[in-house]
Amino acid sequence: MFAARLGFIWGRVEVEGLFSITDRLLERALDGVSARQRVTAHNIANANTPGYKRYTLSFEAELKQALEGSQPKRLRGTITHPRHIPIGEPRTRVDGPFTVRRDTTTTMRNDGNNVDIEAEMAQIIKDQVFYQALADLVSRRYAMLRDAITEGRR
Repeated sequence: MFAARLGFIWGRVEVEGLFSITDRLLERALDGVSARQRVTAHNIANANTPGYKRYTLSFEAELKQALEGSQPKRLRGTITHPRHIPIGEPRTRVDGPFTVRRDTTTTMRNDGNNVDIEAEMAQIIKDQVFYQALADLVSRRYAMLRDAITEGRR
Protein backbone atom coordinates (compact mmCIF):
# COMPACT_ATOMS: atom_id res chain seq x y z
CA MET A 1 0.00 0.00 0.00
CA PHE A 2 1.32 3.42 -0.96
CA ALA A 3 1.12 5.77 1.99
CA ALA A 4 1.76 9.31 0.79
CA ARG A 5 2.44 12.21 3.08
CA LEU A 6 1.61 15.65 1.79
CA GLY A 7 3.99 18.54 2.26
CA PHE A 8 3.95 22.12 1.05
CA ILE A 9 6.91 23.23 -1.05
CA TRP A 10 6.80 26.60 -2.84
CA GLY A 11 3.06 26.85 -2.34
CA ARG A 12 2.22 23.61 -4.12
CA VAL A 13 1.25 20.22 -2.77
CA GLU A 14 3.89 17.58 -3.33
CA VAL A 15 3.61 13.85 -2.73
CA GLU A 16 6.81 12.85 -0.97
CA GLY A 17 8.57 9.91 -2.55
CA LEU A 18 7.11 10.47 -6.01
CA PHE A 19 9.51 13.26 -6.97
CA SER A 20 13.21 13.12 -6.24
CA ILE A 21 15.67 15.76 -5.11
CA THR A 22 16.66 16.02 -8.79
CA ASP A 23 13.16 17.17 -9.70
CA ARG A 24 13.25 19.82 -6.99
CA LEU A 25 16.71 20.96 -8.11
CA LEU A 26 15.54 21.24 -11.71
CA GLU A 27 12.52 23.24 -10.59
CA ARG A 28 14.70 25.56 -8.50
CA ALA A 29 17.16 25.97 -11.39
CA LEU A 30 14.29 26.94 -13.71
CA ASP A 31 13.08 29.40 -11.07
CA GLY A 32 16.60 30.82 -10.74
CA VAL A 33 17.13 31.28 -14.46
CA SER A 34 13.71 32.89 -14.79
CA ALA A 35 14.43 35.26 -11.89
CA ARG A 36 17.83 36.16 -13.35
CA GLN A 37 16.19 36.92 -16.71
CA ARG A 38 13.82 39.33 -14.94
CA VAL A 39 16.74 41.01 -13.13
CA THR A 40 18.69 41.31 -16.39
CA ALA A 41 15.64 42.72 -18.20
CA HIS A 42 15.29 45.28 -15.40
CA ASN A 43 18.94 46.26 -15.90
CA ILE A 44 18.42 46.64 -19.66
CA ALA A 45 15.30 48.75 -19.09
CA ASN A 46 17.36 51.10 -16.90
CA ALA A 47 20.43 51.24 -19.15
CA ASN A 48 19.93 54.98 -19.75
CA THR A 49 18.85 55.93 -16.22
CA PRO A 50 21.43 58.25 -14.62
CA GLY A 51 22.88 56.85 -11.40
CA TYR A 52 21.33 53.40 -11.86
CA LYS A 53 23.43 50.52 -10.53
CA ARG A 54 22.89 47.11 -12.05
CA TYR A 55 21.58 44.14 -10.09
CA THR A 56 22.88 40.59 -10.26
CA LEU A 57 21.39 37.26 -9.26
CA SER A 58 23.53 34.16 -8.88
CA PHE A 59 21.75 30.98 -7.86
CA GLU A 60 24.21 28.30 -9.00
CA ALA A 61 26.22 28.37 -5.76
CA GLU A 62 23.05 28.07 -3.68
CA LEU A 63 21.88 25.08 -5.73
CA LYS A 64 25.31 23.46 -5.50
CA GLN A 65 25.27 23.87 -1.73
CA ALA A 66 21.77 22.38 -1.55
CA LEU A 67 22.81 19.49 -3.77
CA GLU A 68 25.93 18.73 -1.72
CA GLY A 69 23.90 18.97 1.46
CA SER A 70 21.29 16.59 0.06
CA GLN A 71 23.69 13.75 -0.58
CA PRO A 72 23.51 11.37 2.37
CA LYS A 73 26.83 10.40 3.91
CA ARG A 74 25.50 6.91 4.54
CA LEU A 75 22.65 4.71 3.41
CA ARG A 76 19.15 5.93 4.04
CA GLY A 77 16.34 3.53 4.79
CA THR A 78 13.12 3.64 2.82
CA ILE A 79 10.04 4.74 4.74
CA THR A 80 6.92 2.91 3.59
CA HIS A 81 4.67 3.98 6.46
CA PRO A 82 4.30 7.42 8.09
CA ARG A 83 5.05 5.96 11.53
CA HIS A 84 8.34 4.31 10.52
CA ILE A 85 11.49 5.66 12.14
CA PRO A 86 13.81 7.19 9.51
CA ILE A 87 17.23 5.58 9.11
CA GLY A 88 20.11 7.75 7.95
CA GLU A 89 20.35 11.46 7.31
CA PRO A 90 17.29 13.23 5.93
CA ARG A 91 17.61 14.92 2.58
CA THR A 92 17.90 18.69 2.55
CA ARG A 93 14.96 20.60 1.13
CA VAL A 94 15.80 22.82 -1.79
CA ASP A 95 13.97 26.02 -1.10
CA GLY A 96 14.49 29.54 0.08
CA PRO A 97 14.80 32.82 -1.79
CA PHE A 98 17.57 33.69 -4.20
CA THR A 99 19.86 36.58 -3.34
CA VAL A 100 19.78 39.67 -5.57
CA ARG A 101 22.80 41.93 -5.17
CA ARG A 102 23.34 45.50 -6.33
CA ASP A 103 26.70 46.11 -8.01
CA THR A 104 27.89 49.42 -6.56
CA THR A 105 31.60 48.77 -7.15
CA THR A 106 31.73 49.90 -10.77
CA THR A 107 30.68 52.90 -12.82
CA MET A 108 30.74 52.70 -16.60
CA ARG A 109 29.68 56.24 -17.49
CA ASN A 110 29.94 59.78 -16.18
CA ASP A 111 26.29 59.74 -15.08
CA GLY A 112 27.00 56.94 -12.58
CA ASN A 113 25.23 54.18 -14.51
CA ASN A 114 27.10 50.85 -14.64
CA VAL A 115 24.92 48.85 -17.06
CA ASP A 116 26.83 47.34 -19.99
CA ILE A 117 24.07 46.64 -22.49
CA GLU A 118 26.18 44.15 -24.47
CA ALA A 119 27.01 42.13 -21.35
CA GLU A 120 23.36 42.15 -20.29
CA MET A 121 22.20 40.97 -23.73
CA ALA A 122 24.82 38.20 -23.65
CA GLN A 123 23.50 37.15 -20.23
CA ILE A 124 19.93 37.03 -21.58
CA ILE A 125 21.06 34.74 -24.42
CA LYS A 126 23.01 32.45 -22.06
CA ASP A 127 20.00 32.24 -19.75
CA GLN A 128 17.68 31.41 -22.67
CA VAL A 129 19.91 28.51 -23.70
CA PHE A 130 20.24 27.33 -20.09
CA TYR A 131 16.48 27.57 -19.51
CA GLN A 132 15.73 25.58 -22.67
CA ALA A 133 18.20 22.86 -21.65
CA LEU A 134 16.62 22.64 -18.18
CA ALA A 135 13.11 22.57 -19.66
CA ASP A 136 14.17 19.71 -21.95
CA LEU A 137 15.51 17.77 -18.94
CA VAL A 138 12.26 18.29 -17.04
CA SER A 139 10.27 17.20 -20.09
CA ARG A 140 12.34 14.00 -20.40
CA ARG A 141 11.96 13.20 -16.69
CA TYR A 142 8.18 13.56 -16.87
CA ALA A 143 8.09 11.53 -20.09
CA MET A 144 9.88 8.71 -18.25
CA LEU A 145 7.37 8.96 -15.41
CA ARG A 146 4.47 8.95 -17.88
CA ASP A 147 5.94 5.90 -19.65
CA ALA A 148 6.31 4.08 -16.33
CA ILE A 149 2.68 4.79 -15.49
CA THR A 150 1.28 3.80 -18.89
CA GLU A 151 3.44 0.67 -19.14
CA GLY A 152 2.32 -0.34 -15.66
CA ARG A 153 -1.29 -0.49 -16.83
CA ARG A 154 -0.54 -3.04 -19.54
